[in-house]
Amino acid sequence: MLESNNPDIDVARLLEKVGMELKLQQKHRTGEKHVDSEQLQVNDPYTWNQLSETLKMAELNANAGAEVTSMLHYRGIKKKIARLVGKITIFLGRVITIPQRNFNSSILHSQRIMLDGIRDMNRNTALLERQMRKIEEKSAQIDYLKTGLVTQERRVAILLEELRRQVRTGEEEAAAPVMESAAPDILDPLYLAFEDQFRGTREEIRDRLLEYIPRVGAAHAGTEERPILDLGSGRGEWLEIMKDHGLTARGVDLSHVLVQKCLERDLDVEHGDALVYLRSLPDNCLGAVTAFHLIEHIDFETRIALFDECVRVLKPGGFALFETPNPRNLLIGGCNFWADPTHLRPLYPETHQFLLEYRGLCNVELLYLHPHEDEQRLPEEEAPLLASRLNEVLSCSRDYSIVGYKA
Repeated sequence: MLESNNPDIDVARLLEKVGMELKLQQKHRTGEKHVDSEQLQVNDPYTWNQLSETLKMAELNANAGAEVTSMLHYRGIKKKIARLVGKITIFLGRVITIPQRNFNSSILHSQRIMLDGIRDMNRNTALLERQMRKIEEKSAQIDYLKTGLVTQERRVAILLEELRRQVRTGEEEAAAPVMESAAPDILDPLYLAFEDQFRGTREEIRDRLLEYIPRVGAAHAGTEERPILDLGSGRGEWLEIMKDHGLTARGVDLSHVLVQKCLERDLDVEHGDALVYLRSLPDNCLGAVTAFHLIEHIDFETRIALFDECVRVLKPGGFALFETPNPRNLLIGGCNFWADPTHLRPLYPETHQFLLEYRGLCNVELLYLHPHEDEQRLPEEEAPLLASRLNEVLSCSRDYSIVGYKA
């Protein structure tokens, strides 16, 4: 229990007031009903100003017992005797009063710090509220723009459908090239936003792809004579890594928006279909062909044609590499894989290892990649066999790569 010899200092009341204000701030931050300052002033005489004034008076009286008062109610010899007695009393009681004065000063100093801190919290809270209001306004503007964008996309889709109808009915032959050139672009901005939301940050993807660089060096790929082609280059993380390592590489992607993003980063990317682009290349012209999270987007016949073209365009000793989600991980195969609406179906690893071998590549290997972090795995202390088995199917590699070489 905090005490003071000065009756003007109600330390318990001060602490109660500070505690009440702290609770008020906590309620405000956690979204509880806010009690405004006017209501608080009506219900409680210890408002902020009163608390400050009380602290000032307490500080003036904190050294009570350190010196003799003026004793104005005494006159003449009585006053002198009273002052003398007071000095003697103070001198004799110093053992008690000094610790008490130190205690008073410490308490008041701490109260002043708390008061200043709570005032800072008030100012910061007010600033945060203003910022939150601005964010809400911006969010409302973004929602409005999104709505407008969707509306415009819908209008374009209606126009394209009308062009298709005209082509089918022979009303407008000139509509065909317009339709073919415009149709792929309708959902490009949507898919770019989807990748930014679900694919992961550029830094995360770059960290995952760095492990392929030693394999590129071992195959002597990435030179002018043995360039690398990246199919479905997307946001260009892999091309960016190869550029940073001084490797010769280019990419192709079907999305105009993603191609433009890559060109803004000074990456060598062309717009086009991966299979069509491969078919335009001469035999034995590449040191490596890579494709990250592409083959799960295409049907079986196109996949086989893609593998055949890779075998044709690779130089001897070159390799083809395809990374895709791992269906052996039940969380991936049964749930996360389907987050992307453009995915067709999970691809069984050994099946595609067989397909690459059957279509002409050799030394085909499976690389299991990107397991879940340790904190996401089940602890194995209590039931090691069960937990280990569950971790094998729930927390194993999230992706796998198939790598095959041309003899």
